Parts: sequence; structure tokens; C-alpha cells
Amino acid sequence: MIGEHSLFSWFKSVLPFSLFPLTLSFTDPLQAGSNADEGWRESFPPPSEAMIGGHPYRTDSLGKVSGQTRYVEDLTPADAWSLLVGRSPHFHARLLKLDTHRAESAPGVRKILTWRDVPGVNSFVEYSLEEPVLPAVGQTLRMKGAPIFLVVAETAEQGYQALQQVEVELEVLPHVLSIDEALAPEAVQIAGDHNVLATFEVHYGDIEAAFAQSTTIVETEYTTSFLEHAYLERESLLGYVDEMGRITVIGGNHQPYNQRRYIAEALGLPYEQVRVITPPTGGSFGGKQDPWPFIATALAVYHVRHPVRLIYSRAESFEASPKRHPYQMRYRIGATAEGELKALFTRIFADTGGYDSGGQYIPNYAITSGGGCYRWNAVDGIAQTIYTNGPKSGQFRGFGTAQATFGIECALDEVAEALAIDPLELRLRNCLHDGDPLYLGYPSAETIGYQQVLEAIRPAYQQLQAEVQQFQEQNPNSSLRQGVGLAGMWYRFGKAGTLCIEAHAELALDGRVVVYCAAPDYGQGTNTVMSQIAADSLGVSRQQIQIVNADTALVPNSDIQGASRATYFVGGAVRQAVLALRQEIYGLAAEMLDVPVHHLILQEDCIRVKDALDRRLTLKELAQEFERIGKARRVIGQFDLRTAFPRHPDAEYAPFFVTGAHVAKVQVDLETGFVQVLKMVAAHDVGKVVNPIDARGQVEGAILMGIGAALSEAYLPGLTNGFSTYLLPMIDRMPEIEVIFVEVGSRFGPYGVKGLGETAMLPSTPAIINAISRAIGKRIRSIPATPEKVYFALQHKP
Repeated sequence: MIGEHSLFSWFKSVLPFSLFPLTLSFTDPLQAGSNADEGWRESFPPPSEAMIGGHPYRTDSLGKVSGQTRYVEDLTPADAWSLLVGRSPHFHARLLKLDTHRAESAPGVRKILTWRDVPGVNSFVEYSLEEPVLPAVGQTLRMKGAPIFLVVAETAEQGYQALQQVEVELEVLPHVLSIDEALAPEAVQIAGDHNVLATFEVHYGDIEAAFAQSTTIVETEYTTSFLEHAYLERESLLGYVDEMGRITVIGGNHQPYNQRRYIAEALGLPYEQVRVITPPTGGSFGGKQDPWPFIATALAVYHVRHPVRLIYSRAESFEASPKRHPYQMRYRIGATAEGELKALFTRIFADTGGYDSGGQYIPNYAITSGGGCYRWNAVDGIAQTIYTNGPKSGQFRGFGTAQATFGIECALDEVAEALAIDPLELRLRNCLHDGDPLYLGYPSAETIGYQQVLEAIRPAYQQLQAEVQQFQEQNPNSSLRQGVGLAGMWYRFGKAGTLCIEAHAELALDGRVVVYCAAPDYGQGTNTVMSQIAADSLGVSRQQIQIVNADTALVPNSDIQGASRATYFVGGAVRQAVLALRQEIYGLAAEMLDVPVHHLILQEDCIRVKDALDRRLTLKELAQEFERIGKARRVIGQFDLRTAFPRHPDAEYAPFFVTGAHVAKVQVDLETGFVQVLKMVAAHDVGKVVNPIDARGQVEGAILMGIGAALSEAYLPGLTNGFSTYLLPMIDRMPEIEVIFVEVGSRFGPYGVKGLGETAMLPSTPAIINAISRAIGKRIRSIPATPEKVYFALQHKP
């Protein structure tokens, strides 16, 4: 058995870049031997190119493309024990009996854990109402794959054998798998108030008067499906007791401090006795925000005091991980003959599955995005999350907004058709401008650049329309038809909770500057961006910067940074921290060199006197002087918007929005219903592009996800169990992509940045569906638009 202190030494020896602390340094890979994941000496961009808005390469690229990045499964010590989960095989059941005695004596079994072994709170209600860590006898299991008990065994095979020996008696209960079934008067009670989890409403203006002013009224409905995240790395966690005696869990996640809190409360421990580390992560897209695997891993370590690994099988990941919420959306839209939008009446129902899993927050997001970035005289909107016995739904790229964006943008395309107005012109006539009142009842606190986005995409939109017209004229008898579709979006990246975000900067004894923050990098490139901001703020290259990120034992709590917030909020705090440290460095150097501060210049690792460059101090020498005089080398930076933006009483989240629009060109085979996306053009207002390479990559990846949602992806409860039954788009589905960045600077963000990561997926799916509908002359109202669905639409079949 590896002891606690020797285990710590083992981890330090195997990690490609030390997770103790989790750092990113920049060394020459040619001099780094096989340990190339530590990065590379930056030879690009050339010195004349700006750090912000230039093309700095990602800090983790070399390790990932060379296969040397180590993920959780690569970090596991040889004698770590396996943690396996006993799960319900039924959509809905009641736990009547749970007997573990026979399994406890099975070979290799170290511990079997049930609800009786949860020493603290058997729930994590802030994230998921009425979802236990492990269910007590008498409680219901509300989805297939719901956990019942845990087995800790020396090997996975021994654990699988022990799973079969636990005696579980279940009463199978009636189940429902659709929103309509769950809301029926005679429906089985799953949870909540008659299966309703949460409701959010917006009532803005006089809806009846607005409809009375409308000359055209369009009524329509749209539906979406469960979507699986399908990340390459399955749910993988490693738990152990660290050198300070803390229960430690390493695993991909978005919010390490939240995970620490959930674990501590379940174990009945003070927060400081729990540690959460975010390692290199093989994809998340929101799915790895689920606290349950972290709590389960920590619970096992708490009891066995030995390294434990929890690695889902692919089938287990498909069955038990959260999904994207399926939506049913109903619209009644009123407009004038001139194309002025007047009234929006909408009802949105979201399927949260068997457990909340963040669904309590979905209605707010659905209604906020569900009216789009448009001026309305009146809006009557209600959204609800509904319990069914499907898989629990949770965070998925663009939490709660992609489905509502799909619905409203397709409904607006129908309005444009009814009015015989070009879809782009309809949006331009009604788009919100900076300073316009919002239908949400309060003003936007950040700039809105939607008009600029629409104008930026106009040339490409018109070019694709001309190409399609030419194709149709030249191929009048072909079974192939082409179409162009447009869709826009707005996305709220403003956060709930505190608007004061903290990061730290430290002058290390070796002369480098170390930045401490909590903006987990699960593939989107936050470590790269933070290093760019720090280097630019200090006035040096990234060689001088080290990032310590997302380890609760080492970094401050930078709060919740999902929803495309990290660059804006944490980047702002990093900039403030480094600027504060820069001031301290210059002040001490001025004293030591006996010159005014404004006579000094920082050149990489030295501060020099401008008119006497041979008079200099290295940053290492300055760090040693900080130590000698007892002056702190670590400073706090705060990005504080509390004064700049007093919270509106009706705004639970800060109303900061980013906007974008996509155009899709598609080709449809009328004989088979097969759709090929030929080209996508994406325009996004990001405020300021920090890293163009990463930004383009975000958009391109989001478009491919949008294609999957539009054409092929649908998780079917009880049937989908892996990639053979879940149709992801392959490389042959990748269209030509053009990306246009619009830079309408933010009011508060560092360098004028806003956000991008999640937003880029939102307009792609409705743009594709609008293109299909225009190509075939029939409206597709349910996704995915599989060949069968398109073919039946052509044949007038439901």
C-alpha cells in the first residue's frame, strides 16, 4: 500500500506538469526531454505582433498532439483500488431491500458503501433538488442508471463480481418518458409539484394590444431531443488523501470550489479538509459539472483511506451522465406588414429527466434566450422544467439556451416567409441596439453588437443566396435542391452571485511571475488566455509567466466561470493582480536604483533605467530583496463590478450579452432526404479577440456540434448505449467554414472582451434547419432532421 506521503511523492514524479501546484511553464521542448507537456519556448508570434489579438499558440498543444498529456487514467497509481457503482436497471423503481453482507466477503472487496455510510448531508441540493448521493431503502430510483450503492475493490474485475452479489430488491413502478405523459392528469408522480420542477415567467407590455396591432400572426411549435456530450474522455476521477491529510479528488470539472463544497457537506468535513484539482480534461461541454462522481469518489476515499479510481465505462457514461434537456416550444408571434415584430407569446417545457441536475435554473435561461436579440412591444413567456423518467438532464454547451434559440430563430423564419420579407432584413429591422430596453424588464449592462454582426454577415449571406439560385437554375430537373438559412442569437454571459472576482499574482524567487486563479481549462484554452493577459499586463513574453489554475488548495475562489465568463471575469482579475504586482516591482526597483519610477523599463526578466540601460536589476534579484525586507511577493487582484453595475432587483444574473449569426448552405437529396451542409458562415461579436486561433477553433467545433444536433444526434432512453447507437457527425459532415469576428468592445471587460465558447453553437442548428426548410419548401419543426424525417416531410407524412 502507498502511504499518504509516498503517494504525494509518486504523483509529483509522474505528472507531466506538476499538479502540486497545477502549473504551466514555458520551456524549450528540445531541452525538456520526453516531458514535452511542460510547453515550449515561445518562438511565435514574432516580437512585433501583439500579445492580445495576435496568434500565441496554446500552452497545451504540443503535449496533446504528441500524446504526452496525461489525463486522469494516466495518473492512477498501480495499486489504486477500483470504485464501481451498483445502478438501477429500471426507469422507475422503489428500493425495498439492500443487503451487502454476502458481497462484503467477496475476494478483493475492501468496502461496500450505502446511504448509511454518508456521514454528512445525503444530497447536493444547490445543484440538484431531491437527488441523494445514495438512496435509502424506501426511496424511489427515478431513471435507468440511478446509483444505489458503491463497491470498492482491489481490481475492477473483482468489483464487477461483487456488484452481482449485492442483494437488491426493487419494486418496479410505472414510468413516463415524455413531457406530455408527465403532465397528464393521471400521470405517475415522480417528483416536484405534479412533476413540475421549476417555473420562470416574463410578462412585458400589453400582449393583447400588441397582437391587435399585428397584421400577421404566426403560430408554430418546435421540439428538440436529448443530446449526449460524447466527450472522448469518459467520467474519470482519482481520489486519495494528500500530504496534508485532505480528501483529494482529481477530475475534470468546471467549478472546483463548488465540488469541494458538495464533497465537504456530504462528508461532514470543514471545507479546508477537502481538495479538488482539475487536470487536463478530454472534453466536458458541461457534462462534467455533475457533482455526483466527485462525491462518490471522495466518499470512498474517506472510508478506505487509500487511492481510489472511478472510471465510467462508455455504456455507463451514456446511461448515467447528464444530457441536454429536450424542449417543447410553442409560439404565437404577431408582426405588421412592414415587418415590425409586435408580440411574442411562448410556452417552453424542458424535460429534466429523473433528477433536477441543474434543471431548476433552466426556465430562466430558456425565457431569456427565447425572445432573441429583438425589440418586442410585448412578451408573454412561461417556461417550466418537467420531471420524467428519462436520463437526468444537465449542463450542455449553451445551458438552456441552444434549444430556445433554435425555436425562436426558426419561428422567425416562418414569420419572414409569411410576410415575404428577407430573413436578414426582418432581423435588421427589429434587432436590439445598444441602450434599447429589453423585454426582460431591465437594461443590458454591456454593449450589444447584434446589428454589426448582421451587417458583417450580409455579404456572405447574399453570395450564398446567389450561388443557390444559380444551382437551381442550372439543375432544374435534378433530385438535389439547395437552400440558404440564417439564424441569429444572443447569449447571457453575465453571472449570478458576486460580481467581485479574485486572482493572485506572485513574484517567484526564480524571477518568474506566477498567477493563481480558478478558471478550469477543460479544453477551451483558458490557461493560454490567462497567460496572454498576464504577459501583456506585465509587459513581458509568456516565458516569464506561470499559471496555477483550478486547485482549491492553491488558488483563490474565482467563483462560477462556466457560461463563457472566464476571460471576462477571471481575465479581469488576473489583469488587476498582475498590474498590482507590476506596481510593487517598479516601486521597489525605483528605491534600489534610486531613480523615479517613470525612468524605469521592464525588459523581459530585467528592469533597467531607460537612459542608462546597463543599470539594471533582474526580477530574481528583486524577488530576493522582497524576501530580505519581509515584503509580500504575492498580491491580490480583484475585478469588481459591484459599484459599476448595481444589481437590478429583477435581474438574478448580470445582464451581459454576446451576439452572433450563422448562415448555412445545404443540399438536400429529394429522393432520400439526405442533407449535406456545404458551407457555414459565422459572425460573432466577442468584444475583443484575445487569441484568434483559439477563437476560430471554438467556432468551428461548435458548428460541428450544431450540425450533429440538427441532422443526426438523439439520445433515446433505454436504447442508446454507445457510439454505435448515437450518430455523431463524422469528418465527411464537416463543411467549409468561414468565421467573422466583430469587435464591439465591452464596457467593463479587460481589453473590451466579452465571451464566445458556448455561444458559437447556438445559431448553427437553426440556420441549418431554416436552410433545409427553404430548400424543400416544407417546414422541419423537430430535430434531428434525419433523412427519414426530411423524406416524410416531402411526402406530407407526420
